[in-house]
Amino acid sequence: MRIDRVVLFGQSCSEGGAEAAAELAAHFEAELAYLFLEDSNLLRLAELPLAAEIGMDTACRRRLEPAAVERALRALASHAEEAVSGLARRFRIPWSFQVLRGMPAEALSEAASATDLIFFLRSQSRVGIPTREEALAREIVSRSGAAVLYLSGESSIQPPIGVFSSGKPSELPTLRLVAALARDFPAKLVVLCSASGGEVPPDPEFRELLRDAPSSTLRSGIPPKAWPILTAAAREGVGLLAISIGGSALPPGEIESICSQAFCPILLLP
Repeated sequence: MRIDRVVLFGQSCSEGGAEAAAELAAHFEAELAYLFLEDSNLLRLAELPLAAEIGMDTACRRRLEPAAVERALRALASHAEEAVSGLARRFRIPWSFQVLRGMPAEALSEAASATDLIFFLRSQSRVGIPTREEALAREIVSRSGAAVLYLSGESSIQPPIGVFSSGKPSELPTLRLVAALARDFPAKLVVLCSASGGEVPPDPEFRELLRDAPSSTLRSGIPPKAWPILTAAAREGVGLLAISIGGSALPPGEIESICSQAFCPILLLP
């Protein structure tokens, strides 16, 4: 699996999440990139005559001033740049910092490429008009072709690596990527398949990918629904679950439910 950049984004990110991103960048010998997002929703909101904020320290209501918002964003950007610079020195990896302005999905999709791995922290602090995080993560994958790693601040990537598949030829690129990732770590590969019965799907490449993995387990007959998939992954002790949003039989709502309820990091692939 080729990764050129491991990308953090937003106005801030948890210390644990940033360190996990740096570790992965070092593993893939990739660049650690920070895309600092100036959400245009917030900037437009600050220009409205009735816009106001309540101070956390004083609990007093005050008018939301565009200039004050701009200063606050610059201060946050400076802090984020220092953080990524320090991590890059510590892990001895290349790094970059870029400020984006616009709607979150559009700005991030335009800045991302198909060889990026984007860290998306569950319940991360975001401002502006709220968007469901799971829907935003899925949209970024669809628009940019980048992979999104969706995790909570406390999560860490652990073997084995799981993947949900219907066993159809259209999902072979996803299985190929995840099998390569399992070899890179190295880690056991767990394939959760919606095909019925205990037999390996008949496609010869599917069989070959399972055979070439360092070690692999196939669990079949799993309904393409969030809860059965997560239950099966938990039984196998999966530490990272990969899902394709392109060739997968899973509808968007089920993918978003998996992201919101998952006990382990979720890797969303094109």
